Amino acid sequence: MKIEITSLTDKAIEERGGDILKIKINGKKVFSVYDGEPEDNTLGRNFNDCYKLENIFTSIYQAAITGEENEIISSEVDEI
Repeated sequence: MKIEITSLTDKAIEERGGDILKIKINGKKVFSVYDGEPEDNTLGRNFNDCYKLENIFTSIYQAAITGEENEIISSEVDEI
């Protein structure tokens, strides 16, 4: 299982006024959150993918116990 975690650099966060975090598993986006306007920073809006965390963790755990090798790639970029 290839897990890619992408976030913004500190410089990009400062310029945008908010942070972004995206996670892909085997090339498919499974998680994305954005720190934006205060009124949008709720689980119902910018952070609604947090509800997916249980399924994401379960799939990673299941892959690990069945012997599937996990590759984790973490990167910081200026633009997502």
